[in-house]
Amino acid sequence: MTSVKKKYDASDFEMFFGPAHPGSGNFSVKVEMRGERVLKATADPGYLHRGFEKLMEYREPMQNSVLSDRVCVLEPLQWNLVHAEAVDDLMDYDVPERAKYIRVILAELSRIQSHFIWYAVLSLGTGFMTGFNVAMGYRDYILDVFNLITGGRVYPAGYICPGGVRKDLPENAEKKILAVLDKIEYMRKFASTENLAWLSRFKEVGILTKEEAIKYGATGPILRGSGFVTDVRREDPYEIYDLLEFDIPVHDEGDAYSRFRVGMEEIEESMKIITQALDRLPEGEVRTPTLKPIVQFRKANGETYIRNELSRGEGAFYMVATGEKTPYRVKIRGPSFSHMIPILERLLTGVNYADVPAIYWSLYQCPADVDR
Repeated sequence: MTSVKKKYDASDFEMFFGPAHPGSGNFSVKVEMRGERVLKATADPGYLHRGFEKLMEYREPMQNSVLSDRVCVLEPLQWNLVHAEAVDDLMDYDVPERAKYIRVILAELSRIQSHFIWYAVLSLGTGFMTGFNVAMGYRDYILDVFNLITGGRVYPAGYICPGGVRKDLPENAEKKILAVLDKIEYMRKFASTENLAWLSRFKEVGILTKEEAIKYGATGPILRGSGFVTDVRREDPYEIYDLLEFDIPVHDEGDAYSRFRVGMEEIEESMKIITQALDRLPEGEVRTPTLKPIVQFRKANGETYIRNELSRGEGAFYMVATGEKTPYRVKIRGPSFSHMIPILERLLTGVNYADVPAIYWSLYQCPADVDR
């Protein structure tokens, strides 16, 4: 048997992108280069291995609420929500109406601050430091709101929990939220991304066609950035989303700039949702009275699959109950894995190395979600 040697050009070499780059976490990409051109990219999710799914099978639902916001530190309240809804279904909880409104308000605030992080890392990765400073500064206003309501700035400690939320909104929370939205609206008027330097880094770079996006399992802003109209909040409404008016931003170009525009336009839609929810916020309880103590799952030998529209795309919990205090099986479906393994490898093939950061961060990844 004869072996076939790979033919290399004199200018061929291999190198790593990440994890030394800011924001890449444990994730790295091995690229085979010919001069400045990427011949092949191999994604490596690294070793985070926190084992959340197995840990949740040994803990009760309220304990798992605190674990759920660690699935992705960049959008913790949204992961709180999808976990809580899975438990609500298996426990047959009738979540109070006021709690549903509060859940949506917090989830959309979480979406906005997460999109600010997206803007920040895209800016940092391509040398636009002003964009990074502006985005992270305005995100801080939202973290102040989280601290006021949940007691934590980054980790909300399972504020959205099975049966509702842990506690009601503080007396001045609504006023604080509206003031922050006003600041964000002011920022949006001046945070233009139409400058030539920005456009030259993102337009017609990393083009993902609609057909490819569907083939590789893209969801959320990545799929909508390739021209596919989809949003779980509209197609399979949960909480109170069917009562609220909002648009689904979509762009057809499929490039890095198109994906980014979808994210920035979603900030405006989230602001609409929050304003409507605050206007209609009903009085009443914020947790089901049967919440404490959780003795056991009511649906013995039951299972559920709950999906939500997270900041980065579709996130879901599959959970099996056998009537015990803890779930028998937990499986988490996050959006980042398909974006950062098959899609990233596809988009980096054949590009100039200088375009790698723009493509990489345009896919809106969460390293912790890629490897749990």
